[in-house]
Amino acid sequence: MRRFPRRGALSPWVVLSAALAALSFAGSAVRAKAAKPGVAKAGAKSSVAPKLDVKSWQLANGLEVLFLADHKAPVVTVQVFYHVGSKDEHVGIRGVAHMFEHMMFKGSLHVPPEEHARMLKEVGGQTNAFTTEDLTAYHDTVPPSYLGFAMQLEAERMRHLKLLPETIDSERKVVEEEKRLRVDNNPVGKAIERFRLLAYTKHPYAWTAIGTIEDLEKVRPEDCQRFYDAYYQPNDATLIVVGDADEAEVRKLAEQHFGPVPRGAAPARVKAVEPTQTEARRDTLELEVQVPVVVGGYHIPRAADADVPALEVLAAVLSTGESSRLHQRLVRKDRLAIAAGGLVQSMEDSGLFLAYAAYLPDRDPAKVQQAMSEEIARAREHAISSVELDQAKNQLAAAFIFGLQTVDGVATELGQYQYVFGDWREFGKGAARYLAVTADDVTRVARKYLVDTNLTLLTLRAPTGAPAKGKDAK
Repeated sequence: MRRFPRRGALSPWVVLSAALAALSFAGSAVRAKAAKPGVAKAGAKSSVAPKLDVKSWQLANGLEVLFLADHKAPVVTVQVFYHVGSKDEHVGIRGVAHMFEHMMFKGSLHVPPEEHARMLKEVGGQTNAFTTEDLTAYHDTVPPSYLGFAMQLEAERMRHLKLLPETIDSERKVVEEEKRLRVDNNPVGKAIERFRLLAYTKHPYAWTAIGTIEDLEKVRPEDCQRFYDAYYQPNDATLIVVGDADEAEVRKLAEQHFGPVPRGAAPARVKAVEPTQTEARRDTLELEVQVPVVVGGYHIPRAADADVPALEVLAAVLSTGESSRLHQRLVRKDRLAIAAGGLVQSMEDSGLFLAYAAYLPDRDPAKVQQAMSEEIARAREHAISSVELDQAKNQLAAAFIFGLQTVDGVATELGQYQYVFGDWREFGKGAARYLAVTADDVTRVARKYLVDTNLTLLTLRAPTGAPAKGKDAK
């Protein structure tokens, strides 16, 4: 299942599975879906998503409001999701969505720079944000008595942000340094960039939300103003409140603080469609690395597609935990790799099914790739066992439920379903999406998507010419 850590650095590249999970790593937002190993026993019947009484309504200016009462603890979270991410950029301003994640804390008409976070901290609250290809989200978690205060702050910066040249220059430098630290000086970060450019030929998913130095250096104040006016509008946003509050209070406060914000023009949406891949794509990236990596990816449908739950189950069978097929074959049996796994990266448009292996330099990369290919082929040619199926389904279902233990987790899931899945109501299906998957479904999606003509393969290795050690080296 997917989790969404906030603002952490990209995981060290040697921790490969975590690093690859950070494919959309501006703001460290991770939508890659990977089940937690061992969270449920095969055949368990307890992984049924609880019924959540989410209330929804729309203000006159188009702002969607979602509210879920949760009185277990005296805390409430206010999250504002904007339907804009790096896929709404174009060449020339790549990285501007990520810049806004920073600039939204740098002062508005009535709130001086950095005061948003400081004031919430003073009342016992906390705030943060993240950016992905598909959305940008801001969240404030506070004691219930400060619910209105958090809403007031979010409404203030929705349309009153001060986009001063000095602020833009300052945050440009911050984002550029983040890019250098987390990508340019990180072999896996560079490999991810190369892989995405190879996998996507038309769609703006070809770049990640971290941006590019080339474009960040050219972003002008007028570019930022156009982006802000186009997407930071109430009719392009969803306000989500979860916690110790009542509906009448939330309705009143939402109307009071967000109601006066005028509706904006309907924002432009991405029209690019990634064409069907008809032949395998392969590339090699040579950098000074001690542990080579091979990453294979297959195009899959958008997150809302009915095939995605079966693809997630398949990914769990192949990749989750030490009992998974890729780990057992490449790490335990053949001793070709030190780590092997994969995940499903679901996005609003076409996503990716990823498989990877990290291996020592004395191993033959051709043998590593062959073993990965054979395990993928086995999933296409033979049905998975009932034990594998039950274990994967219950791991995914339980991980979904565990993600509902905090008000922050519930609110973030609702926001993701609203814009990545296209409808927050899909959230209600939750664990049932996985529990309904059959072995035949898994075989069918493997045969449909995990085919060689749909494969993009990138190898990250040290420059050739240096002698490799070991009997398998060439």
